[in-house]
Amino acid sequence: MSLKTVIKNEIEQSPNSSITFERFMTLSLYHQKYGYYQKNAPKTGKRGDFITSTSVGEVFSRVMARVLIKEFQKNEYAPVIVDAGSGDGNFISSFLDEVKTVDYKFYEKLTYFVLESSPYHQHLIAERTKHHNVLIYSSLSTIKKELPKLNGILFSNELLDAFPVRVIEKQRELVEVCIGLNDYDCFEEVYIPCTDPEILNWLACHELQVSDGQRIEIPLAMGEWLNEVGIWLSHGKVFTVDYGYTNEEWETPGRRGGSLRGYQDHQFIENVLQSPGEMDITTHVHVDAIRNIGLSHGIQWVDCLPQGQFLLKEGLLQFLQQTNPDNPFSREHKQNRAVRWLAESNQFLVMIQEKRPKKDDA
Repeated sequence: MSLKTVIKNEIEQSPNSSITFERFMTLSLYHQKYGYYQKNAPKTGKRGDFITSTSVGEVFSRVMARVLIKEFQKNEYAPVIVDAGSGDGNFISSFLDEVKTVDYKFYEKLTYFVLESSPYHQHLIAERTKHHNVLIYSSLSTIKKELPKLNGILFSNELLDAFPVRVIEKQRELVEVCIGLNDYDCFEEVYIPCTDPEILNWLACHELQVSDGQRIEIPLAMGEWLNEVGIWLSHGKVFTVDYGYTNEEWETPGRRGGSLRGYQDHQFIENVLQSPGEMDITTHVHVDAIRNIGLSHGIQWVDCLPQGQFLLKEGLLQFLQQTNPDNPFSREHKQNRAVRWLAESNQFLVMIQEKRPKKDDA
């Protein structure tokens, strides 16, 4: 049986002969056997379908290591880092190498929790971090058994954009874009009147305006994750690296088609329905919603900067190396190219939030 068959069977068995985009994405990305993220294959860097800033070299992880070391020095956080959606382990390995070099005493006290659902990535992380104090968990529910409350720092890099989303469109009336089958037994979009109270409540709570002809993704699953994190975090900071839009940006003409897109072999795929399980499917995150949900749990909004600007502020240029012009493929040249790429990587945002304990809890 193929993933297409799994999805088709679910569509045929559903009361409306359709499933939500959220369900389609969940099966495409996270199906236990056929899902894109569950496969035993590289998914980041030159051999994968998307490139994150951790893949351009060790520079990003080294800068972030120094950033987080300073946070622990300035604040009375427990020496705990939770890395959510950790990828293949390259970031973690070079991050902890840098922590060990810069502040060995802190390194000895630090516990690094990894939250990664992919068994393939779990194996890679275990191999690449076997000389460090790293604990690997597959879900937030399992990590909470070990760590009932989080005092420390939660870090994620391109995690939230991978949460499945609902999709709505304004066609005079609000409709939900779902997935059905056409006469040729191929996946197609179908439109159903949007009456789901969760979607309507999201629009109202986050003051999101949808104009006629506009399509937008509604990240209910991301909201559930953020609420769970908000309850879990007792004291510390949250560093979220991702691409996203504010409500104001969502309302501009260039965003009217939404942000849902696929990537396969470094190529942009407009039709995300064509190869379920074979491509990465992502969306831009809702920045105002991240802020609002955090505030509802007492998590203050500290800052939101383009990634390049953030890294420059945090000392990125100190990683530039003197080079030999006769060897453009040297390690120094590669590092300098990574620095330049990161300095211009302003399509990503770095969002920083903080929760301090109530006086009664301190």
